[in-house]
Amino acid sequence: MANFNSVVNIEPNFGLTVANRPKKRMVKFADGYEHRINFGLIEHTNPRFLNLQFNDITEAQSDTIINFLIARHNDQESFDYTPPNGSAGKFVVEGDWIKTFNSAGINSVKVAFREVFEP
Repeated sequence: MANFNSVVNIEPNFGLTVANRPKKRMVKFADGYEHRINFGLIEHTNPRFLNLQFNDITEAQSDTIINFLIARHNDQESFDYTPPNGSAGKFVVEGDWIKTFNSAGINSVKVAFREVFEP
């Protein structure tokens, strides 16, 4: 399995956001009563969503990131990633990524990862 940290070897800039979206099911009744339950296995009900930014990196570094994302995205293949101050997990690319050309040879890349639970 590919590892984003070891292939790309670039830390994202501060401003990294980590969101948790617990998987829940809720039923609301006419009298105002509602019933809430977690959906799925207990340890897999709270996936992380990461928004990463790599600012002011070289053209070669941005190409490394983009090529990694293209390879994983085309196959819908998950990869290992350990966010700063976080625990390791398996992720997929969530949506689009954006490459910005800041100046000659200096770029920025924004990308979102979604945690998946696979064997």
